Amino acid sequence: MSRLDELSESVFPAGIAMEEDLVKSGANRRHRLVRALTGRDTDSFARGWLGKVLVGIILLVAPVVMLFASLRRGTYADDGWRAVLVLAVLAVVYFVSRRVLLTVLVAGLVVGLTSWAMVPAVATAHHGDRTVLSRLDIERGTGRLDGFHDVSVALVDLGATQSARFGGLGSDMATPMEVGSLTKAMTGLVIADSVQRGELRMGVPISTYLPELEGSLAGTVTMNELVTHTAGYAEFGAETLRRAVWNAPFGRNFFDTDMTQMIQEAREGTLTTRGHYAYSTLGAAVAGQAVAAAAGMSYSKLMRTRLFTPLGMIHTAIEDEHSLVSKGRSKSGLPVEPWVLRAYAPGGGAVSTAGDLAKLATALLDGTAPGMTALNPTTPTSQPDTHVGGFWYTTTQTSSRTVTWHSGETGGYSTYFGLDRANHRAAIVLSDVANRATDELGRELLTNRN
Repeated sequence: MSRLDELSESVFPAGIAMEEDLVKSGANRRHRLVRALTGRDTDSFARGWLGKVLVGIILLVAPVVMLFASLRRGTYADDGWRAVLVLAVLAVVYFVSRRVLLTVLVAGLVVGLTSWAMVPAVATAHHGDRTVLSRLDIERGTGRLDGFHDVSVALVDLGATQSARFGGLGSDMATPMEVGSLTKAMTGLVIADSVQRGELRMGVPISTYLPELEGSLAGTVTMNELVTHTAGYAEFGAETLRRAVWNAPFGRNFFDTDMTQMIQEAREGTLTTRGHYAYSTLGAAVAGQAVAAAAGMSYSKLMRTRLFTPLGMIHTAIEDEHSLVSKGRSKSGLPVEPWVLRAYAPGGGAVSTAGDLAKLATALLDGTAPGMTALNPTTPTSQPDTHVGGFWYTTTQTSSRTVTWHSGETGGYSTYFGLDRANHRAAIVLSDVANRATDELGRELLTNRN
C-alpha cells in the first residue's frame, strides 16, 4: 500500500465506510425490486386485500381498454376476440404463477403471436381467365389484396367479344360465398317487380302487408321509406344486438331471429330518425318479409321464383334455414360461422357465386332483369354524391362516371357489386374474409380497366 493510500484511509475512514454502505444499500434495493417484480405477489405487496384489489385492477385494465377501443372503432365483431383471449390468458397465467409482471408479459406475447398468425394471407392458386388473373396479380403487388384469402372476381363488358371474364385466387366462378347486404339490392328488384305486378304499393303503411305491426309506429312506415332507409328503423333489433355481444367474439352466428322476434324488435322502435337516411338491416328484413307476404309465399321461394331462376342463377339461394357455405374469416382472421339469418334473411341472407352474379349484372346492364326501376336513385344519403333508390346506391364520381352499386359483408365474407351502366360494364368481387377493402378493390377493377 502506498503512502498516499495509508494517508487517505487514516484521514477518510468514515467516508470509505459510508460509500461501501451506500453501494450495499443500492444493491439491496435493486434486489428487493427485482424480487418484488418477479416473486409471487402474495409474498410481497399482494398479501393484504388492498394489494389483491390492485392486482385485479391491473389484470382487468388491458381487456377492458381493448374492449372499449373495439366498440368505439366499430370492429367488435372482428377483433373482440382479442379482449376475450387477453382476459383468459391473464386469468390462467396469474392463477398458476401469482406474478403480475410475468402474467402481463405472457399475455402480451400470446395475443401478439396469435394475432400475427391468424391474419389472412391471399391464396396462391390461380383459377380462370388470364386477363383477370394478371389484373389480380397487379393488385396484389400494390397491396390491395393484403388481408384477403380466397377471392373471386367477375368482370362484365357487354361491348367486348367475351362479355364476362372470371378469375379467382383460391376460388373460382362456382365457389359459393355469402354476399351479405347485396341481398338487400336483390330484394329491391323483387319489390319493384311486385309493384309492377300490382301486388304491392309503395306508399301505404307496411302493416297493410304485415298486420302484426298494426298499432305500432313501425307499422305506419311505407315501403318507399324502407327501401330508401328513411323509415327511422334501428340498424338491428335490441335482442339481436344483445346476442351479438356474447356470440360475435367467438365467431358464432347471432342471427337466430324468428319472425315473431323480428316483428317485436320492429314494434319497439321509436323511429327518431324517420325522414332522414339511416341504414337499417332490420328495415330491409321487414321490407323483404312484407313483399313475400304480399306475394303469398315465403321469402326464399319468392327470391327463387322471381329472380334467381328466371336469370339462370342456379347456384344462388337464401341461407335462412341451414348453412350453405363453410366458415369464413373476420378481417383479423377469426373463423366465423355462416350467418343463417332466418327472419333477417332479406337483409343479408343470400349465398351466390361470381358466375351467378355476372348473370345478374348482365341482365341489369341490358335491362332484362325484373324490377329495373329499383336502380333509379331517388333519395340523398349520408355519403357524398350518393343517392339511394330501391336499396340500390348510385354514386357520381369525380370523373363524372356514375356507378350503381351495393356491397355486402357478413361475419366471414364480403362482396362488391358495381355497375357502370353508361359503358355497359360491371365488376364483382367475392371474398371469404370480411374485409371492407373489397369495396376499394371492386371500384378499382370497375373504373380502371387498363
